[in-house]
Amino acid sequence: MLVFDLVLATRRPAMTGVERYGLRLFRAVQEIAPESVAFVANPDFLPGARGLIAASGVYGGWLMLPKEIRRHGLEPSGVVFPTAPASPLFRLTQMRLARIAHDVFPWTRAQTMPWKGRLLYRDVENFMVSRYDLLCGTTPQVAGELRARLNRPDIDWCGNAPGVDVATVKERQPCSLPLEFALAVGTVEPRKDYDRLIALVESGGPDALPIVLVGRPGWGDIVARVESLAARRPDRFHWLRDLTEDAGLAWLYRRAACFVTLSQAEGFNMPLVEAAISARPTLCSDIPIHRAVAPPWAQFAANDAAPAALWAHIGAARRRQPQARELEDYRRRYGWDAVAARLLDLLDSLK
Repeated sequence: MLVFDLVLATRRPAMTGVERYGLRLFRAVQEIAPESVAFVANPDFLPGARGLIAASGVYGGWLMLPKEIRRHGLEPSGVVFPTAPASPLFRLTQMRLARIAHDVFPWTRAQTMPWKGRLLYRDVENFMVSRYDLLCGTTPQVAGELRARLNRPDIDWCGNAPGVDVATVKERQPCSLPLEFALAVGTVEPRKDYDRLIALVESGGPDALPIVLVGRPGWGDIVARVESLAARRPDRFHWLRDLTEDAGLAWLYRRAACFVTLSQAEGFNMPLVEAAISARPTLCSDIPIHRAVAPPWAQFAANDAAPAALWAHIGAARRRQPQARELEDYRRRYGWDAVAARLLDLLDSLK
């Protein structure tokens, strides 16, 4: 039996891509290993799922998870941490631990994170790194960065896939929006480079596409600047900060005239892949992970490109629609069954 720690992943409805990753991975693993269970803060975020155990609190439930596992009489073959580090109390147990890390951001840009994020994703992670029996990145690129950063040559990768099932989920328009718009998706925080998105909005002429941003407030001064733009330019910029339903996000993905991501640091960029699976024209910043995961029809913008150049790239992206064959091939690259199978194989190799 595998136990998944999804306590922090299910503490709020407006989820990040990392949190969606954990939920989707658990469901996929259950298809192969149906006896698997998950500890959650709120079972409502996994409707219809079996094997859910409500934790006693959020951060307290995460911290005391080793005790909760014993209290429920569970003897797991492994405990999987797909969204957050393991509680330090697992150091007092003999349980086999598997951690999936999504990027090196907590070590390279910790100064831009709030103290709680630094404590959990850098300090606790550093304390637990040597205790993990299996430590994986989500992609070969992330695994390589983690090996260099954490000095663990055995770090492997297990794969990634869309957090929203854009191919099959029923859609629903989330609110009144322009007929045509560019779409950006991601938590509002410094590495996403939303300052350039703001400059894009401010520089657009009367015929320029309005921009819709989906993402909860994160940290840093950028939150106030995005909030100010939404108040000043409601005709050109729409911030959907509380969108929690997959149905609303699917509607946006399927109708965006162009998907735009100007992020300067990513482990995978799940919204980029979700938009591409939805056959959207795409403009992205020119960083290594985007070169690895972006679809063949994507346009790449230099990381110092001025607003006029970005608008030109958006125009080029809209003219480069995906062909049926390349869209089919791209969709085949990312599936949760393959991620789950690879994770289970890696866990089996430890025996």
